[in-house]
Amino acid sequence: MKINIEKNTPTLMIVPIILMMLVVTITPLIYVFGISLTDSTIARAFQNFIGFANYKQAFQDNIFKQSIFNTLWFAFAVSAIEIFFGFTLAFIVIKIKSKGTAILLSTLSLLPLFTPPVATAMIWKLIYDPNSGLINHYMYKWGIFQRVVAFLGENNLAMPAIMFTDIWQWTPFCFLLCLSVFQLLPKEPYEAADVDGASPWQVFRRLTLPMVLPNVIIIFLFKFLIALKVFDLVYMLTYGGPGIRTQVTSFYIYRVVFKMFKTGYGGALSIIVLLTISVVAMLITTIHKKTLKGE
Repeated sequence: MKINIEKNTPTLMIVPIILMMLVVTITPLIYVFGISLTDSTIARAFQNFIGFANYKQAFQDNIFKQSIFNTLWFAFAVSAIEIFFGFTLAFIVIKIKSKGTAILLSTLSLLPLFTPPVATAMIWKLIYDPNSGLINHYMYKWGIFQRVVAFLGENNLAMPAIMFTDIWQWTPFCFLLCLSVFQLLPKEPYEAADVDGASPWQVFRRLTLPMVLPNVIIIFLFKFLIALKVFDLVYMLTYGGPGIRTQVTSFYIYRVVFKMFKTGYGGALSIIVLLTISVVAMLITTIHKKTLKGE
């Protein structure tokens, strides 16, 4: 059997990369799954095989259940809000006729994205500070607040404060992706709509929205998966408090492994979180496929 080397060259060239990715991806998963079946600690790995006892404990762990809820709620809320603001800002920039104004607005809106997450957390921690923070100072001075508000220390305000910080930093990312979607839209349908005398709202509802929606769903999925991994903001702003109001899965696993030294239990939590994220991602992908088919 004669092999056409020239025809199969592209495939042969990517085989090493695929194998490397599989090794880099699967090896840690096998290790984590293996350690999750044991009563391992940081000092002693793979000790005392206990089967699925760690998984049973995880489903009985109320703090872990709350952390999953907090994570999903945080990821969905910030992703939806960031997509909305990013989409709106991109639509405004596209409609601006002055290129100089559009470039200036785009540049200014991207500045938060260039700020490192730790620096962002420290900036907003100072802004939220109840004693010398910017918000408390002016809200109290203008008579809007009757008392000093500890945004990061109150049960009902801590999570919204973290969300607002994430929205401030990541909305430019969604704006940039939405802007690229708008720039790729074909001009012919708009020219035909203009000839037919369609109103701006009709053009947006019947042309723009159906064409950009599939790509916007992809952007939402991408940002949602990023938000599920939130750790730095929680670590820097609230350390999971007050109580467990801002305890997210990544931070809880960090505490279990590096504070309680239960690597076996932490491995089980990691596998459960991975499966949960995979299921959520599959659901969103299914919705995206149905949107493409027009169902």
